[in-house]
Amino acid sequence: MKRIHGAAIVLAMLIAALAAAVAATVFADQQRWSRTVEHRRDAVQAQALVMAGVQWARQILDEDARRSQIDHLGEPWALALPPIPLDNGEIRGAIVDAQGRLNINALGATATTVGPERLRIAALFAGRGVNVALLDAIADWIDADGVTRPGGAEDTYYAALPAPGLAANAPMLRVAEITAVKGVTAQALTAVAPFLSALPMGTSLNVNTAPPEVLATLFAALTGDQLAALVADRTAKPFTTIADFRARLPDGAALSSESALSVRSNYFYVTVEARQGVTAARARALLRRESGEWPIVVWQIVE
Repeated sequence: MKRIHGAAIVLAMLIAALAAAVAATVFADQQRWSRTVEHRRDAVQAQALVMAGVQWARQILDEDARRSQIDHLGEPWALALPPIPLDNGEIRGAIVDAQGRLNINALGATATTVGPERLRIAALFAGRGVNVALLDAIADWIDADGVTRPGGAEDTYYAALPAPGLAANAPMLRVAEITAVKGVTAQALTAVAPFLSALPMGTSLNVNTAPPEVLATLFAALTGDQLAALVADRTAKPFTTIADFRARLPDGAALSSESALSVRSNYFYVTVEARQGVTAARARALLRRESGEWPIVVWQIVE
């Protein structure tokens, strides 16, 4: 009887230990499930916030179009939205004039003569320490033909790579695409990307919003003092027309070309970042604004 009683006690202890182990496992699974649900909830909320931020940008740009006939850096849309605290998180955002940058797709033009837009991009590359010879390869990637430019590359080159491919032969949607082009490195992209956009060919450059590095490409020679004076004058009073821009150039400064310049913009980049709990989300978008129309989302990425 004592042996049976002892075995019963041992069995009871084993059952109790098993029950405790099962309870601990269930509790741990519930904790993991709870954290997973909380993380997914925060992720969904953060993504909803950044998408709402893009809609905010569309409204800001629509209102701006009704108030002003020119676009400049003193307008409300150009002011970055600082971090705004929310329940268990925050949101911030910024709108940047895509036409304040040089349009990389201008390189795809098939004209036999070297146009002013290519000369400006070449000046930017040289000024940022990037090999100007890369322009032919970028142009071949964008243009619709299969003719290889000097220093360029078409399908034959890309098909022979370890990971075979073809030239896009189409305008770029985003500047980052140039890293797929022969000879373009991540370092080169980092150096020039803040000053480039990827827009339809023929889109003009806004001299009211172009950063100093881009403004400098409009001139064959411009001293640092002249550039600083030009930027200061623009800040005090934005240019109303290209004729006004030309008339207010610093003494001794002359435009290489007035082609494809403007004081108004239709394309804008939007970046919105949000945090819910420990989860972060970011939305990037390109908006197109036409007269009298609600701004259109050309492309949008939510990460």
